[in-house]
Formats: sequence, C-alpha cells, structure tokens
Amino acid sequence: MPPRACGHTKLHLAVSPHATDVGYTQPTPTVLSKATTTARKITTPLPPPTTFPAPLVLPNDDLSLDPKYPSQSLLSWKRLKERNPITPIRNKIYHLTLPVRSTEATDLQSWTIPVDPETKSQIRGPPSPLWEDVTDYLSTFFHPLELVEYPSITTVSKWSPGSQYLALSTSSSRSAIQLRTRPSPDGPETSCYTHQLCLLDILDFAIEILPEDAYTLIIFTRHDLYETEEDDFCIGRAFGGSRVCVVSSARYHPFSEQLAGVGSDEFGGKGHDWPGSHCAKFVQEMCQESDQPSRKKKKRKIAAELEEGTTDDILARTPMHRAMAAHISENSSAVKHREYERSIWLSRICKTASHEILHCFGIDHCTYYACMMQGTTSILEDTRQPFYLCPVDQAKIKEAMVGKDENIAKLSKEQWELDWCRRMNTYCGSIVSRDISLGWRPIIAWLEGRIEELEAIQGAEGTKDDPIEID
Repeated sequence: MPPRACGHTKLHLAVSPHATDVGYTQPTPTVLSKATTTARKITTPLPPPTTFPAPLVLPNDDLSLDPKYPSQSLLSWKRLKERNPITPIRNKIYHLTLPVRSTEATDLQSWTIPVDPETKSQIRGPPSPLWEDVTDYLSTFFHPLELVEYPSITTVSKWSPGSQYLALSTSSSRSAIQLRTRPSPDGPETSCYTHQLCLLDILDFAIEILPEDAYTLIIFTRHDLYETEEDDFCIGRAFGGSRVCVVSSARYHPFSEQLAGVGSDEFGGKGHDWPGSHCAKFVQEMCQESDQPSRKKKKRKIAAELEEGTTDDILARTPMHRAMAAHISENSSAVKHREYERSIWLSRICKTASHEILHCFGIDHCTYYACMMQGTTSILEDTRQPFYLCPVDQAKIKEAMVGKDENIAKLSKEQWELDWCRRMNTYCGSIVSRDISLGWRPIIAWLEGRIEELEAIQGAEGTKDDPIEID
C-alpha cells in the first residue's frame, strides 16, 4: 500500500535543536525583513512562521554541514555581476528532452530502467511522468515568460565506430558534443541504474545550442547523471551565468527513492516528506541521532498545536496548518499504488526543475527560511523541502520579471505574490482533477491559506502605518 500521511498533531516551525548544535541561527526578524527589499522603510509586516517556517537543519542537511553559508538578500542579488537580466531580446525559457533511444547506442534505453541490486532484474514501476506536465507547471511558475520547446531534433549517436563515447547533436547543428558515460558506481544510493551520463557534457551541449532569444535552456532526461568521477550521482545542475541547466527524473523513481531510505523507519518512517517534515515528533527523533554535544540555548516555542477540538480557528487556517491537515487527510489507501507513486514523482521533478531554472536567474541557495531554494545533500533532504519561494526569493523573481513586463514594477510585492499564488493554485487544481492528485493537495492547501493572508493585507487599511526604519 502507499505510505500513510503523517498523523502527528504538532508542527515544528523553528530551526531544530541540531541547528544550534552545529552553529546555524536563523536571522533576526529585522534582517529577514531587510533581505526582501532595497528600500529603507518596510511598510508590511513579516509573514509569520505558520506561513514561512525556519529551515529545519536536521543532521546531514546542507545547512547542517555548512551553517555559515552566506545569505543572498535582494540587494546582494541585484548587485551580482554574473546575473543575467531578462531583456526584450532574451526572455524565453527553452526546454529540450534528451532521447532515450538511439539506433547506434542500442543499450541507451535500458539505462533509464532501475535494476534491483539483489535480483539484478529490471524494475518497471509506474509510468514516468509526462514532460508536458512539467513544462505546464514551469509555464505557470515563471509567468509571464514564455516556455518554448527547442525547435530542432536531438539525437544520440556513437562518437565514432568502436568509441566508448556517445555524441549529442541536433538537426540544426553541424557539430556534435562528446558525451561521456560510465557504469554506475557501487553504493547505497547508486546501484539501481546500470549506467550514468555526464551532466557536464550535457550542459556543454546546451551552451552550444542556446538560442539567441533564450533567457535560459533546461534539458530534461530520464537517465541517471553524474558530474565528476568522485560523485555518486546528481539530480540537477545549473550553469546560471551560461543560462543552462539540466534535470534528471531518474532518482525520483519510486524504487530509487526506496533504496535511498525515503519513508524507511531509519529516517523517520513514512509520511514525512513536506509538509510532514515539519512534524514535531519527527524533528525530535531525527535530532536525537546527532552526536553533537548540546549547547545552552534560550527556550523557544517551536511547536504549534493541531489538535481536533482544541486548535484555535485562526491558527488552523494558516498555510502550514492547512497543508499539514491536507497531508494527514489524504486517503492514499483509496488510490492505486502506481498512481500514488507517479503523482509524487511528478511533484518532485517540478520542484527541482524550478529550482535549477531559478539558479539561472542568479538566485543562490536560501539560508533564510524553509524554501524550495535551499541546498540539498540527499534525496531525503530533497523530499523534506517545500515547493514555495520564501519572501526573499519571491522578491527576486518579481524584480527579474520587470525585464519582461515593466508594469510588474508597479505592483506591490504582496500583489505580485498573490497573483503568483492564484496561478499556481489553478494549475495544481488541474492536477488534482486527474488520477495523479496525491501529494498536490497539501500544496493547494498552503496556497489557499497564503492567498487568504495576502487578500487580507491588500484589503486592510493602515498597513503602511508605522514603517520600520532600516539602518
């Protein structure tokens, strides 16, 4: 049967105890507010942690290993010399899918099918999500930019007769890019695919064929990827300054996630992907495995009650509480296992594809909040992170989109985010109407809660009174 949704009754909204142990501290409210603007005065209140929680920072998470990673505020992002602005000429997002078949490399297709490391038999599993669904998601996420399919046919062939290398080329190009491959290295997370493709060569190919009107080009593949010989695998990578990125769906295959420990008792049990990752009991159990000595720390309220009959109605309507309630109530037992797996698989790809494209906007990994732009060190951490952009990164994408439509500059950041949430809610609603709905309802619940908050801000009087002065 599919994994059961988290049934716990408390939300953990602050950083974990482990975060303090390793030296991570979430910035103060003043710093968080300042990071979202270049103005000296802040006229709107900071969203509460029931909307945008702090990053969890569990053992072996990215911020746990690098707790002093430099933050990127809106101002520092605007000053970034390597950032590419959207212009009247470069304002399209191109997408291209690598073929899985080749008349010359006959084994290429079999490399996309995971193999059971014990029986050595191929795992068929559910059908792969449609790339069309992913591009529809991206078109909604990055509106008003236009998503365009790359116009030429891409082929994979042998580099030369008898060569161990493959070649990437398009019908409109006179040259080809050499594509390195390798047998998958042994390891706990890398033994489910027989071969991998080198993502560096794929990104070189993307740079070579980048259209003149492209803001960025994203390449999709169902093959497992690696970056260097020292890597086990890599799901996505962006060369932001070069406007290109690549995303693989291979590691999100349900069998691959199972091998990685997603949903296992060792890593907190089933149902603790987002928003279940903010279950207070789960966070406590994960932090108990840390070997770091505890430091003295101030007492801080880190959990919010979500108990039937006792929860305040206002608290229950906040985005995170809504998302958790939807997560708990999803009846996965009434849905075929293959449909459940395919639904989750699609949501993972959509989030990672958005993440990599945002790197092409010059947006760095987020250290302010739990945010889809956080860095990740594993599939486990990946599944625990949200789909939404935090206020800091939402401000960056708004600023970037002014290059496409000058009228966006006239919108308040609340109106911009409200429009974004409404579009995303409409798209996610279209997914729920199909047989791949599980995992999307918590996203819708969060969006609906945030829409209500933003509509209240838009309609409230006196929201610009008593602005905060920034030194």
